[in-house]
Amino acid sequence: MNKSETSGSLLDRLVVIGSLSRALRLPLVWWGVIIFSGYYMVPFALCAAEGVLITAPKDASHMNLHFDAFVDTVGRRAVSLPYLKDLTHILMAIVVSVGGTLCLIALSQFARVYDAVADPEILKASAATISSDRARMEKLVGSRWVLLPVALVAGSCGLALYFNGRSVAGWWGNPQYGIAGLVLACGVSLVIFYGMHALYMLAVAQYSVGRLVSHGVHLRPFHPDGCNGFSKLGNLLLLLLLLCGCCVTAAWITIRHGYLRIEEFPGVWLAALGIVVFVPVIVIHPLIHVSTQIRRAQLLRLSPIEGMLNTMLKRAEDQLSEPAACRAKLEEIQGMRDLHVTAKEVYETNVFPFNRKVASALSVGYIVQAAALASEIAGKFK
Repeated sequence: MNKSETSGSLLDRLVVIGSLSRALRLPLVWWGVIIFSGYYMVPFALCAAEGVLITAPKDASHMNLHFDAFVDTVGRRAVSLPYLKDLTHILMAIVVSVGGTLCLIALSQFARVYDAVADPEILKASAATISSDRARMEKLVGSRWVLLPVALVAGSCGLALYFNGRSVAGWWGNPQYGIAGLVLACGVSLVIFYGMHALYMLAVAQYSVGRLVSHGVHLRPFHPDGCNGFSKLGNLLLLLLLLCGCCVTAAWITIRHGYLRIEEFPGVWLAALGIVVFVPVIVIHPLIHVSTQIRRAQLLRLSPIEGMLNTMLKRAEDQLSEPAACRAKLEEIQGMRDLHVTAKEVYETNVFPFNRKVASALSVGYIVQAAALASEIAGKFK
């Protein structure tokens, strides 16, 4: 949970938030509080002022007249879904806040991850190749043309939510009560805009890492991180796996609990399926390249040792028929076995740049979430 990074991070390229992050230099965890405040607490205050925060009891009598007056004020309008009873909204606010924080942390950490991966002692790529790939990545993540379709999608989603809300008279955000619904629609648009922009940059950046690693790696069996020098990338991948879980959870909440009937639109179902398929690719693509290249480097280093051991073993086996040499050759075979075990321990390092037990637990959790979401979507076709 470090403070925002220097000017080379992807976070700096996020519209407005990047500039605010550099100026305020807040710990990134506080951005989660800011997101929650904007998404949930601002409408909360507006609903209190508009009288749709709660449903005021009709025959309640309290000793405290001030409390009675407060309850009558914040619940003076009869609505079927007051703000504090909107379970879907509070769940989404929590998921969006946590997911937004994870996303900002991933963006802020990527520059250091890329520098660690682009180490000439780890990669077989030349300095010119690394520089070229970095320039290509920076050009793509810095493109402002992508913001236009992202803004159109985000704006359309906000408008759809707002106009759907207008047709539900008992909803706390109906325009007849005030502007709380409009504020929520704007908040949803901003969440979608920043989420799509951030995921686009992470997808481009992770593709660039995979492309860089595909040039080949030098085997570093004694690297202190135990992951051939890729531990920073592995930590980022675990962080992105948590982000995947947040994305799927948000989609599941929308489809399972529903909100203003938007869960009935096939376009929402397709968007949910797209989240399940697209977001994990951000994690899988560089992981495949890293594990493949590390394994290839291991086999390359093990091949000469395997050839030497096979030759020595064949020679020892041919001489075992001689009684005088039998004991010596058995000891030589024992030495070869020890050499083989040592070679495997040295060269067959972890091909995955993270703790496999942690990654397995997160992966199983994601698969369960994805299966639950798929089940909900399948149920819509019945």
